[in-house]
Amino acid sequence: MDAQGVRSLRSASLVGAALAVACLLAAPAAMAQAWLPGKGTLGMSLTYSDELNLYHYLPDGEEFDAGHTRSDTVGLSLGYSPTDRLLLTASIPYVMTRYWGKRPHPGEIDNGDEHKSWTDLRVSAHYQLLREPFSLAPYIAFVTPVSDYPTLGHAAPGRGLNETWLGFGIGKNLAQWIPRTYVQGRYNYAFVEEVANVAHDNSNVDLEIGHFINRQWSVRALCFMRFAHGGVDVPMPPSNPLYPYHDQLAATSYTNLGLGASYGPTRNVSFYVTGLQSVRGKNGHKVDQSLNFGMSYGFSTLRERVEDITP
Repeated sequence: MDAQGVRSLRSASLVGAALAVACLLAAPAAMAQAWLPGKGTLGMSLTYSDELNLYHYLPDGEEFDAGHTRSDTVGLSLGYSPTDRLLLTASIPYVMTRYWGKRPHPGEIDNGDEHKSWTDLRVSAHYQLLREPFSLAPYIAFVTPVSDYPTLGHAAPGRGLNETWLGFGIGKNLAQWIPRTYVQGRYNYAFVEEVANVAHDNSNVDLEIGHFINRQWSVRALCFMRFAHGGVDVPMPPSNPLYPYHDQLAATSYTNLGLGASYGPTRNVSFYVTGLQSVRGKNGHKVDQSLNFGMSYGFSTLRERVEDITP
């Protein structure tokens, strides 16, 4: 093998190691986790997101002004790899929401004040099934509410339901063709707790393409999609017997696009920012602006060091 081939293989190995660490440390919603870290890797991340919703999507995809909401979320995520092929994670958000407008729901959640609540604990287990010729990591996750927060209202912080996710992360290092570049995705099917005997599962697809500019900076383009399987159209009149549950049962679908960047001054610390916006949707809030900031800290036994990646 010539020197160029050796450098290419080394670059691919180092990018893979960097991705493994990044997937452990980054916010759960921002990484597909196709590459899992090595045995003994421990990481945590603290994130803050600010989301503004000015419009709602109707069942036909048209936009409707039902008032505005702002959600500020602080999230804590932990991850640990007991083996080279297994990753365990846990995350929980603290959500602050406020509604203002002329179409509030009954109850206090849409009274214009800020409301705060811990919402849903999520735990997951990921298994590295393949590393070559592409990375494949099936996973299972469980979501359960940790508080009795309101679920009816524009400013409701969540749906308050138990969920089981079955999915996989898949990725490919593109260093052979485009140096320090990768593509990855995630799919899961969410089995959601039924309400009023109405099934309302959903599928989620996340796509990401990223590039390491140098050993400290990386950038990425993001796409998040949800597809409803069942559920109900919203809004609906208060006379409908399902009205008390319509926010939980809404057949929400969407496509959100975004950009992100990360800065890692050392192998153990990383800072990142992403911005998202809805481009289409049905039966739910339109994301007019979503800014997400995070800081990660981790310790890894991986021999390949993230900072060894050079242009």
